[in-house]
Amino acid sequence: MTSEFPIRPARPQDARSFLDAYRGVVAEMRFIRTEAVTHGHRLFRKRFRRSWDENAAHLLALDGDRVVGSISIRRDDHPVTHHVATLDMLVVSTYRRRGVGSALLEEALRWARSVGVERIELSVYPNNDAAIALYRLFGFVQEGRLVRHSKKSYGYEDEILMALWLVPEPAPDGEPEGRREASER
Repeated sequence: MTSEFPIRPARPQDARSFLDAYRGVVAEMRFIRTEAVTHGHRLFRKRFRRSWDENAAHLLALDGDRVVGSISIRRDDHPVTHHVATLDMLVVSTYRRRGVGSALLEEALRWARSVGVERIELSVYPNNDAAIALYRLFGFVQEGRLVRHSKKSYGYEDEILMALWLVPEPAPDGEPEGRREASER
């Protein structure tokens, strides 16, 4: 899919525009966990110096020089879950349903495949129908629900847990590989 909005790794000079986009989505108080932006552009300038490596990618969708969407994907540090990455995404309200989310997801999946990630996980609020539909379009499936997990200023929110396997999904037999073969001998 080709988007009219270019997707690329974040750069330090994008920090102020990213913060504008982030503040706009945060102000909606509906789609992401954060309800207040507490960090300034300096933190993001520093963070954006390394926005694409083997452990994480922070990608931006742009309309000219203006950030209109963002996706962060980070693989888990622990050795037994190093094959798993978690993602977070935001799209500025006036740019939703215009292909920005799809383009961001495509590029995040490209990063994940390039570094050997096997599984991607995310959480999404149940009232975010458009995001849930987009994730399903890309093959994410619902795996669970965290009941009243987020405590927001207006009350509690459930979170839906979704995941996508980038490799053939392992059989859910519950037995570690190798143990079964040893017990069958």
